[in-house]
Amino acid sequence: MKLIQSTLFVFILFSFISCQKYLSTKPSDTIVTTQYYANDAELNAALNGVYSYMAQDATFSRNIPCELETGNDEIQFNNRNNRVGIPSLYDCQSSNAIYSDCWSAFYAGINAANLLLSNIDASGASASSKQYIRGEALFLRAFYHFQLVTRFGDIPLRLTATTQVGNFNYPRNSSKQVYDSILSDMKAAEQLVRTIDNTGSGSRVSQTAVEGIIARVYLKMAGHPLNLGLPMYDSARVYAQKVVNSGLHNLNLDYKQIFINHSADIYEKGESIWEVEFYGNNTPSGTMPAGSRFASLYAMRYTGADPNPNVVYGYGSYIPTGYLYDSIYLKYPSDTLRRNWNIPVYTFSTYGSSDSTSILPVSAATPRAATSPWDRDCGKWKRENEKVIPKSRDWGPTNFPLLRYADVLLMLAEAHFELGNTTDALTNINLVRNRALAEPITVLTRNIIRDERARELCFEGLRKFDLVRWGAFNSAMTNCKIAINNSSSSNKNRYLVAYNNVGLRDTLLPIPSAELSVNSLMTQNAGW
Repeated sequence: MKLIQSTLFVFILFSFISCQKYLSTKPSDTIVTTQYYANDAELNAALNGVYSYMAQDATFSRNIPCELETGNDEIQFNNRNNRVGIPSLYDCQSSNAIYSDCWSAFYAGINAANLLLSNIDASGASASSKQYIRGEALFLRAFYHFQLVTRFGDIPLRLTATTQVGNFNYPRNSSKQVYDSILSDMKAAEQLVRTIDNTGSGSRVSQTAVEGIIARVYLKMAGHPLNLGLPMYDSARVYAQKVVNSGLHNLNLDYKQIFINHSADIYEKGESIWEVEFYGNNTPSGTMPAGSRFASLYAMRYTGADPNPNVVYGYGSYIPTGYLYDSIYLKYPSDTLRRNWNIPVYTFSTYGSSDSTSILPVSAATPRAATSPWDRDCGKWKRENEKVIPKSRDWGPTNFPLLRYADVLLMLAEAHFELGNTTDALTNINLVRNRALAEPITVLTRNIIRDERARELCFEGLRKFDLVRWGAFNSAMTNCKIAINNSSSSNKNRYLVAYNNVGLRDTLLPIPSAELSVNSLMTQNAGW
């Protein structure tokens, strides 16, 4: 695919080879790569290149947490300026660059992994390095396919490197074929990667990260669109239990500290199993690595004198739904710790004014009325906890979580419940609730399990994924629309946009029109 192939050169020039080496241009239609895998350092540099696609705006820096996974019953785009062309408002066409950017970035990452895997055996690197690097590359190839298949449906499965520059056409593989390949790669990786005690960083793939994501894959296969049911739930149970049985993980005793750690670049291996690492602020240009964008877009609206280096900035572009507050959290009124952290009971009155006195603008806080659940802010990641100086309006070091131990326990609870084992399901769900100082669940239903995932994991890019696999996305959007119409919010008209626009087609993203224009074997998703 020309669209996929066009990103290959960016990978080779910027995120793969060392700065001392340059691409040979002979022959002109062949990409020469073997010279860049000579030793441990060069293999690791190549692996870092594979990882780099997770930290782009096109993926987890912005587009996935903000543009592609919002617009559901827990979080929405705060359409203050009547904007159009926003994916989470469900008013986009397949030509929108956000779709093609995400598609291209993941396929570039897949090709980067394939290039590494095709050359690793010939490398002069140590056997130990080859083993874990092969494992991480296999897993990342599978993980990138997983990101694509869950969002776009049937996709081309790419298991060999593109080394010839040309105009190739690739058909779509069935989702079942893609999932089978994902599981094959991930299970091979499980035997090769290091344990989390030996990775050196929470941003690197570990054995328990592989096992936890395999559990997530099986839960997806159990539900929509494959609907493979109980055998998949049983496999999800097995792999989630492996994470628990490893003894390497535990719940952080302080729920709030998990997200403070993400912003402060503090890594603890108990709760956080895998995350995308961001550690810069992109300012001044060229002297500090780029950070993430999602934190500034999620952050409650506040600022101070610009360019004071100590003052943080929040756009409030994405906000919680009142449905999350009223219909999910308030089902259990004791669940105040998570609710008040994720949906703060205050706002800031200094937006647009000068307040250069502190990086903690607590003095500017204004209490929120309990009667206004629809007009609140996201508080999961608070930018005042960022330690990088100078502060940046748009960029920050906040890491994005890909897998937490609480998620593993909730996946295990869901698998046990679907298999009829309510005793163990209750045990695991109540471990998560106990940490949140919330009353224990005594009678378990499917809806309670689903609500608990929202209470614990809201804004972490999993809600739409969950709703789709449960076959509940469109009904959830309808329920949220009804709640908006019944609310007293003065902003209900702008909140209704996404819920008025959404349709059956929106369980999948469109195949990007740029891909359709160069790939004659590609077809569009239904409704697009």
